[in-house]
Amino acid sequence: MRQYGWIAALALAVPAVAQAQSNVTVWGRVGGDVQYLSGVQNGAHSTGSRFSEGNDWGTSILGITGKEDLGGGNQAVFWLESSINAANGNYGGGVLFQRGAWVGFKNERYGFLRLGQGSFINSYIWSYDPLLEENYSVESLTSYRNGPKLSNGIRYESPKFGGFSFALQANLGNSSNGWLRGSPNNVGATGLSDGATVAYTHGDFEVRAIWNEIRNQYGREDNLFTASQEAFIGVRDRFGPALVQLGYTRYSAPDTPVGLSRTANYYWGGVTYDATPFLHLQSAVYSMKIDAGQWTADHSGEGRSTIIGLGAMYDLSKRTFLYATAAHVFNSAGANLGVNPQSPGLGNGNGLGASPMPGHGQTGVYAGIETLF
Repeated sequence: MRQYGWIAALALAVPAVAQAQSNVTVWGRVGGDVQYLSGVQNGAHSTGSRFSEGNDWGTSILGITGKEDLGGGNQAVFWLESSINAANGNYGGGVLFQRGAWVGFKNERYGFLRLGQGSFINSYIWSYDPLLEENYSVESLTSYRNGPKLSNGIRYESPKFGGFSFALQANLGNSSNGWLRGSPNNVGATGLSDGATVAYTHGDFEVRAIWNEIRNQYGREDNLFTASQEAFIGVRDRFGPALVQLGYTRYSAPDTPVGLSRTANYYWGGVTYDATPFLHLQSAVYSMKIDAGQWTADHSGEGRSTIIGLGAMYDLSKRTFLYATAAHVFNSAGANLGVNPQSPGLGNGNGLGASPMPGHGQTGVYAGIETLF
């Protein structure tokens, strides 16, 4: 009951602060939908299907943000963001402000520095995904490797210089056993994680490159989708009502044990089409090729998995919209990746969804409503 007490206290206390300080904002979103999922492995040699209710377009969020003008083009800012499962009222990840808890300093000429828990440097990949990192999206085949939230972060974001910008980030392990190692007190118990990104923007055109690495608690990069190196390049541009998005990522895990997969290549592309001012249609194809290596309970091995996804959003107002998304995954022999993000390896279907049998496909459909405040 204590966790609900915290949320209730915040809900009551923050509006009072917001009245006293106009630069404090309470915001968020709440969504819910029904999902149908086929091809769910429910035994050694059998599959089934299921209906479930959840937040498949994206987690529900409660956010509190604020800024103070310090003069001379300087601002102090803070950000608190909690993930909430609207299906049962729990907050996500077992941490109250898992999505963000940071304080920062911003200068108009010199950029922005933030300290604390929050999105990793590869969070920019979101803007190159036609399906917006929903449940069936660019994250489905990576076990969330391309969009984690990490603790103990130090991040700098530059201003734009002639269309160019860059950002640097390091998330410390906070361990006394070595610079690269992580402390059990870390969210996810990761070791030192770091990265950089550079982008060029001109009107609606944008190209971005990202490099980053996430180490495990022992300071090693030994799993493609939990502790590894990631190199990304993405392009997006608008042509009238159509937004085209393309991306490529190379994963490598040099400390992976012999016999397991150490590299993977991931390609995707798609289009968002504004059919009317209210109706937005999405289409995308994602293809993951994992190089030679065995499948184990917690390591994904050799194979190719491809997802074809279609989506639609219909605006009922400026704050509320209906949505629907459908996807099918094709797996080569041995591969068992699903349309929902899941833990690496054969495992037992951990994660938001459940995996299909190795070498089998899976189809998912969900539809619901989302409102912002």
